[in-house]
Amino acid sequence: MKNVSRQQILSLPVTIPPLAEQHRIVAKVDELMALCDRLKFDLDESRKRQTRLSATLIESALQAV
Repeated sequence: MKNVSRQQILSLPVTIPPLAEQHRIVAKVDELMALCDRLKFDLDESRKRQTRLSATLIESALQAV
């Protein structure tokens, strides 16, 4: 930005949460990432089951003809 110098930006105070809060944040992020991994796995498994079911239904329909 034209009116803000690098020095002005570098002199701005940056607050960070206390260490205990940082640990709680990391623990929550880890928990949520594990949940995302589980949901991704479940979705992949569901898609595989859907594919197998579709193939089975098509095969059954063709054999019935």
